[in-house]
Amino acid sequence: MVYIDAVHYEQDSYGNEYISKMKWTDYLSQKAINECTKSDMIDFINQNPGYTKTKYLRFSVWVEGEDVRVVDGRYLRTDANNIKRDNLGSLPRY
Repeated sequence: MVYIDAVHYEQDSYGNEYISKMKWTDYLSQKAINECTKSDMIDFINQNPGYTKTKYLRFSVWVEGEDVRVVDGRYLRTDANNIKRDNLGSLPRY
């Protein structure tokens, strides 16, 4: 399993924020140190569906979050609605 625990945002020329990178790890019990672009994670998820989740630090313990999926080939989401935008906003920023 791959776990995402932090995201990095940048701004486009219109001032809109978008996820550009994220930190991930193969281990639920440790902070992520690997970094990849959003595009790289989309490619990974498309090749390995059902293998990526979020995780959160709660009371000093890592807790497994939701499945991460790709929507419309360019957005990363953790819920089942059809809104076409990224939905990893509850993860910490770095």
